[in-house]
Amino acid sequence: MCTLTPAWLPNALPPLQESRYSGSTTSWISPSRLELSLVRIPFLPGLSVLLIAAPLSLAAQDIPRGEYADRRHALMERLPDGITLLHATPREKPESEPGFIQNASFFYFTGLGGVPNAVLAIDAPRREARLFVPPKPRAFGFPVDGVVPEPSSAATLGLTQIVPWDSLIPYVRSRLRDGVKTLYVDEARRPGSPGVPSGMRAIAGDPELWAQSLSATFPDARIASAAETFRAMRFVKSPAEVAALRDNARATAIAVRAAMHAVTPGVRQRQVEMRAAQACLDAGAVGPSFWPWTMSGPNAHIPMLVRSVYSYDQLDRTMKTGETVRIDLGCTNHGYGGDVGRTVPVSGKFTTGQHEIWNLLIDAYRAGMEAMKPGVSIAQVMAASRAEIERRTGSLRTTEGKEAARILLTPDGMSGWSIHGVGVESGETPLETLVAGAVIAFEPIFSVGADAYYLEDMIHITAAGVEVLSAGLPYTASEIEAAMRGR
Repeated sequence: MCTLTPAWLPNALPPLQESRYSGSTTSWISPSRLELSLVRIPFLPGLSVLLIAAPLSLAAQDIPRGEYADRRHALMERLPDGITLLHATPREKPESEPGFIQNASFFYFTGLGGVPNAVLAIDAPRREARLFVPPKPRAFGFPVDGVVPEPSSAATLGLTQIVPWDSLIPYVRSRLRDGVKTLYVDEARRPGSPGVPSGMRAIAGDPELWAQSLSATFPDARIASAAETFRAMRFVKSPAEVAALRDNARATAIAVRAAMHAVTPGVRQRQVEMRAAQACLDAGAVGPSFWPWTMSGPNAHIPMLVRSVYSYDQLDRTMKTGETVRIDLGCTNHGYGGDVGRTVPVSGKFTTGQHEIWNLLIDAYRAGMEAMKPGVSIAQVMAASRAEIERRTGSLRTTEGKEAARILLTPDGMSGWSIHGVGVESGETPLETLVAGAVIAFEPIFSVGADAYYLEDMIHITAAGVEVLSAGLPYTASEIEAAMRGR
């Protein structure tokens, strides 16, 4: 027996409960909320942790409803002079996509994951939040019930009012006559193509099109970006958000191990990617937060990685002995993403040179993590990693290892190393300085000869330092080889 809930209604269940065991961290969900099976996953030699493996039913998210109202009130304090207008995703789910993807900032301030075309107006001078909703949407020619929230649900959602979207223009014009001068909007994380040559009206880029529409409709208003404010707010996670991301990291770590076990000479990249996606589901997640990247040999280098996003088959190829493979994936659940990965040898065993390069990366990576704490800049983290490479240079024995150190210590040798936030989106723009409550992904990328190297964990910044949310994955070359022997 199950109870169906409209897709737009945020879940009010309490956040995930945290359980700690011998220094490792995992997340537990009350047995009363789902049916589950337990598996024992080896985290470290001699240490095992029980994890939830395959919940049969799980709430769509675990962020308390009141938290969304708190976020809106905090935004009013930061942008007190205007009205923030956030647009939901303006279309139905494409048939090629595995699920409906809500606009991240709209979701962050509403918790409404399945409402298309709605507009949230956060009116700071009036201390109000209104939701302007479209008519009942249609799919395949049929009307869709249970998607657009009813006006009677405003109090439940912590909103001042839910009204038809035809009232948006009169509302904004009225507020402009009252003296409001600024309408705040979001921006895309990265600049995108307008889809047409210069001089033509843009046809692509939802945030840009929304700002242009507002500017044309309300020519006397000042249209201003709130992207920096959103970035600062979203970078610091609440305890409920950290709990959700911890659970996603747990599932993602399981999926990374499954992908590692599927890597074998003669197997296609796509076959491993499918195994990773299935593992996300098996681990209790909704699915992958982005399509997994299993990029082998030449495909793992940055020029080919970026080319893959325009490839019909994501540059699928058969993996070969002697090559390394980039396994980069995330599992999504609770309305939040994930992003974790490793580089592994196709054969299950690194060459001597690959072995030394990988361990050099691990030492530098750990030095960077040890430097992480509130108040430390991303530049300082990278400097700590670089200092460890300098320290280790004299002890390197292989030609490949020495070449890796030489490359990394050039002025732009670590240009592929990055830190980004993880939250509603698997990749979010970070602040330049770490703060307590941030959840980040530390992601070094570099190439030496024919091989590309990559590593990534989800890391929670605490007052005491760091908590690796994606705990239990192998680090050193020997640990990776041991993990792959279980294939």
